[in-house]
Amino acid sequence: MQHSPEEDRDRLVKAYRAAQIDVGELWLRYFALGGAAGRYEVEAYLNGLMPLSPHQHNVLAQAVNERLSELPPPPRAPYRKPEESSGE
Repeated sequence: MQHSPEEDRDRLVKAYRAAQIDVGELWLRYFALGGAAGRYEVEAYLNGLMPLSPHQHNVLAQAVNERLSELPPPPRAPYRKPEESSGE
């Protein structure tokens, strides 16, 4: 399913927030992957103030996704053993 550029940016921003890093760290990761936009351009993109090319968006998404892969997974709900007398 194809999304609009705005929807892709919104989804990237949601993932960025979950990544628990600041813009400066995100930009360093993005730059290390070959990103060409400056820190302020990245911040403006995250705030919906300017566009990035699809390629630069993808490099930024890669930086966010790499950070997300470093985080521990969220806690999962535990299962309970059924009680012997419950009959379930």
